[in-house]
Amino acid sequence: MNKILIVDDEQSIIDSITMVLSSEGYEISGCLNGVTALQNIKNNEYDLILLDIKMPKMDGIEVLEKIMEFDRRNVVIMISGHGTIDTAVEATKKGAYNFLQKPLPDLHELKLTIKNAIEFKKSRDELIRVRKDFFESNRIVGKSESINNVKALISKFSGLNSNVVISGESGTGKELVARRIHFESDRSDKPFIEINSANLTEDNAETELFGKVEDNILTSGKFEQAAGGTIFLDEISNLSADIQSKLLGVIENNSFTRAGSIVKIHLNARFIFSSNKDLLEEVREKRLRDDFYHRINVLQINIPPLRERPEDITELADYFMERFCRENKLAIKVLSDKAKSLLLTFRWPGNVRELKNLIERLIITVDRDIIDYEDIEIPGSKHLKEFSELLNRNMSLNDFQNESEKIFILKMLNDYKFNISQTAEALQIQRSHLYNLMNKYNIHKPAKGK
Repeated sequence: MNKILIVDDEQSIIDSITMVLSSEGYEISGCLNGVTALQNIKNNEYDLILLDIKMPKMDGIEVLEKIMEFDRRNVVIMISGHGTIDTAVEATKKGAYNFLQKPLPDLHELKLTIKNAIEFKKSRDELIRVRKDFFESNRIVGKSESINNVKALISKFSGLNSNVVISGESGTGKELVARRIHFESDRSDKPFIEINSANLTEDNAETELFGKVEDNILTSGKFEQAAGGTIFLDEISNLSADIQSKLLGVIENNSFTRAGSIVKIHLNARFIFSSNKDLLEEVREKRLRDDFYHRINVLQINIPPLRERPEDITELADYFMERFCRENKLAIKVLSDKAKSLLLTFRWPGNVRELKNLIERLIITVDRDIIDYEDIEIPGSKHLKEFSELLNRNMSLNDFQNESEKIFILKMLNDYKFNISQTAEALQIQRSHLYNLMNKYNIHKPAKGK
């Protein structure tokens, strides 16, 4: 039941409004002065406050100011028998939702005004709740020095309009960082447009990005949809040289022309780019244009892989556990201390995304409230089995060294999805040395799609 507080120094006004609104199902309370009203508002939550302006001791404008100090989300309709336009403007500036003049309007109009005010509060409260939930689901979790550095850069860069390049392995949360930059910027009330670079081809890029005019029918592109917001181009190393060239022109000129039109469209948007590859290496290998790289590479954020911030693993696991259970209305489950210790031993090649998926899988498949060590499937258990079999075979030391080295290299290559640069870096060897070892043990990159 919606609760309404009526504040007026005339009991007859309170009684007449109460009689009208009670019949509509509202729960009504009344106060004859501002001091009592403020005490009630401190101790109760109301869906609407009807507040008289002319009252002894403390007038309605002063009471309104105090109400807004308590919580600016309070919805207040001011009532006055001596109102002027100036008074109404002053009340609105101080936070009033609406202004009614005595004698009050006819019953139908009064009821409609009350209903609209309460619907406004409900809609605004729901928007606040959704926004809070959205921010929570896009929170960057962790207290390690490296992730705190990422958070500091987000805060530093969010107020700027310069291009940002976010780098990091797959699953580290590059899109999450891009969204945080957008949400903390002055563009937060404008669109966040995400574009997957892998989906852009020579055939569809023009229409996808710039839109087109065909048979007098306008199709808007992603850039136009950004409309003052942020454009996030994900995994830009997948862009062809031709698309890079088109983007370079747009970024340099802040304008573009859609197919079928000669009209230049001004672009008001901020660009954020991401890549899971070493972009300088991509430039050296001629897969990324040098001029495009230098144009986009203004501000940089590098997200560390999860294995380099193990102190964040248990906090992330607890966060995903609580969030998944709450969102799916499940009983809260927890990880035992032994289970948490086991998580710290993994390399997490899929990073935060892999940890999140594991936690969700455990919540669904384990029926107990406490998830233990034995419940966790160890990634790479196939390689552990191979090592175990190797230890039980009769063989020379040299053969054991070769076989165990082969198993270890295969495991690391699988962990890094056969990314040679990342695997070599993890092994702390040169890429050329890794290629030599792969040739030595007849290890081949899997064909694409397998």
